[in-house]
Amino acid sequence: MINERKSFGEILSATPELMTKGQWACINIETRSAWPSKAQAFSFEGYDLWIIPITTDNYPGIAVRLVAGLNRDQALALLHRALSVIAWLDNTGAIVTHMTGGDLPRMMGLSKGTGQTIRDQLDLSDLPQISDARAKVALALMREGRGLNHPAYAFLSFYKVLETAFPKGRARGQWIAENLDRLTDHRAVESLSQLRASVNGDVGAHLYESGRQAIAHARHDPIINPDDPQDSKRLRAELPIMEALAVLAIEQRLGVQTSQTRWKEHLYELRGWKPIIGAELLALILQGSCPPDINLDVPILSVRLRRSEGFPPLERMVPVRGEVTPDGLAMIYQSGDGLVDFPFHLNFREERLQFNLADIVVRDDTTFSAATNAAHIARFVRDYLGNGELQLWDADTNELLSRCDAFIPTNCFLDHDAANANIAHWEALAVERTSSEV
Repeated sequence: MINERKSFGEILSATPELMTKGQWACINIETRSAWPSKAQAFSFEGYDLWIIPITTDNYPGIAVRLVAGLNRDQALALLHRALSVIAWLDNTGAIVTHMTGGDLPRMMGLSKGTGQTIRDQLDLSDLPQISDARAKVALALMREGRGLNHPAYAFLSFYKVLETAFPKGRARGQWIAENLDRLTDHRAVESLSQLRASVNGDVGAHLYESGRQAIAHARHDPIINPDDPQDSKRLRAELPIMEALAVLAIEQRLGVQTSQTRWKEHLYELRGWKPIIGAELLALILQGSCPPDINLDVPILSVRLRRSEGFPPLERMVPVRGEVTPDGLAMIYQSGDGLVDFPFHLNFREERLQFNLADIVVRDDTTFSAATNAAHIARFVRDYLGNGELQLWDADTNELLSRCDAFIPTNCFLDHDAANANIAHWEALAVERTSSEV
């Protein structure tokens, strides 16, 4: 359930980490997408950053506490880059309105309390690490272009993405000509069809001369006249083409995948396991020539669901069995008390983390611990069936090894009342057993 907005003071009071005195740097933003309604920590480029939520009285944004080796200017640049990556994955725009800070993450006061939509939190579990300098610039231009209300300046930002990806005009023009028919965004396809019907000759040349050049230079014809509504109307109509070309250039030329491509390839499901298994052993598994008995040093695991409280019996689980399969590894992890088994399958052939609720084993040895375990697993089942997102974490390094997209139930219905009643049953039984064990 989405929380209502709170005041900035309430957010600070509820988040002790944000009350840590020091030197803070903050960017205040206006975003085109729903922004979280509660504070959220995440790691980016090796630093601990904070999502500052939308509140009743202050701008939302991102903040970082300065540490050794990170001065204020570097911190603000870091926050801008993080915002660009978040906006890219969210297919949206965001404009930085103010840069603030102080001994606490102090944000600018907001004169209006409406007009912004909220969400519970952002999915920041798999932020890409961008190392290429041109890619960083392109993402910044993309974020700003998507955040602008002015069609001319948005058009110019998107065209600058192409100039970043293809500095040489001849190569850029050739790439545009070769990729116009590869655009899949329905707005861009429709806009391109209309543009081809009205423009004779090279569409790429038209976008450059009547768009980019006309906006950026006032001493040549054609010139974009801010007072001419026809100019604004034309640029707004052609804007989807430029945005789609910019997206394609970032992904194809600069190697930063869109969220749609990342979802289709779903490499995040098993990415963290591949260094553990090793390239040589992984190749043998996929070739079907791996020996059945292998020595593999696998980590202690914590099994979690995003946006759910932790499940104690699923924390710090130890491996008890592993088996080579034709397409990967079948694993069984066990709780510290030995009463809960959590099996899953690493399917490297299909790049899938496979798991079935029915395979979880909960042993009842009539103790308080067993009843408590059963209550936690019943809560896990309820939350997982309610579109839970499974995550496997290295318990020692706190590294996310695997994650799945939200579970979508098929041919079944989650009865919340029955699920809650089952949790309550085991909790009550645990209380009874406490009394009997005293």
